[in-house]
Amino acid sequence: MTDTTPMRGDEELRKVDRKYLVFYLRVFDGMSSKILGHLVDISEKGIMLISDSPLEINEDYRLRMRLPTHMRERNEILFNATSRWCKSDSNPDFYRAGFQMHDLNPLNSRLISNLIRDFGYVDS
Repeated sequence: MTDTTPMRGDEELRKVDRKYLVFYLRVFDGMSSKILGHLVDISEKGIMLISDSPLEINEDYRLRMRLPTHMRERNEILFNATSRWCKSDSNPDFYRAGFQMHDLNPLNSRLISNLIRDFGYVDS
């Protein structure tokens, strides 16, 4: 794990309305099928995962996320994301990592919007 200082422009990404989901979805490395972690929150621009091990920052990933069975169009989506930060969780056995999604095709954008709408809540 390297420096966890946010890059320029990341501050504005943190202002995007993020939603917590009613349950954790598994997220895999799309190339190796290794579980990277579980989805903690999501926005139209990025995701935060909780992971068992630290993840390198500023790395490009091809991620595969399993979708809830209630979503009928697909059981999973594949998308590109760049890791932007990683830090220890309040539980010392876990790490939290933030990813910026990019190059989403229209179907994946719609599926993510539907996921946020149907399964998200705001922590008050």
